[in-house]
Amino acid sequence: MTSSRSWRPEAALLWLPLVVLVGGLAVVWAGASMLADVNRSAGLFPGRVVATGVREHRIADVEYTGPDGLTRTETFEYNDKRIAPGYRVLIRVWPGERRAEFDEGDKHTGPIVYGSLLTLLGAAGTVLLFVRHHRVRRRG
Repeated sequence: MTSSRSWRPEAALLWLPLVVLVGGLAVVWAGASMLADVNRSAGLFPGRVVATGVREHRIADVEYTGPDGLTRTETFEYNDKRIAPGYRVLIRVWPGERRAEFDEGDKHTGPIVYGSLLTLLGAAGTVLLFVRHHRVRRRG
């Protein structure tokens, strides 16, 4: 049998701010990694959808002119239901990696902002619990 003192919910709550702090740092790191990947690209280039695949596969052939001035046609997978032949799209290109993808907009700002808020919340909670646990008693 276990005693009622073997598991205390208060002890688990003491670790919660530290877990929030570490989770916030992980989310900030993920956002910063996405930002670094976007900054390594050669930028955005306009493209035109030449053809699309069947519904199950959701692929589109896109013609675009890359950073070297050559016009290429590549096949991309997509999730947007509005893509049709003749549709104009933006392509983000990484020439050194021979990689290109549809530009999905600014997807790194959210993780950086929310991760920063979680990090601040976790740090404040950790400091408050540390101060509360190790507070100096006044002599009076």
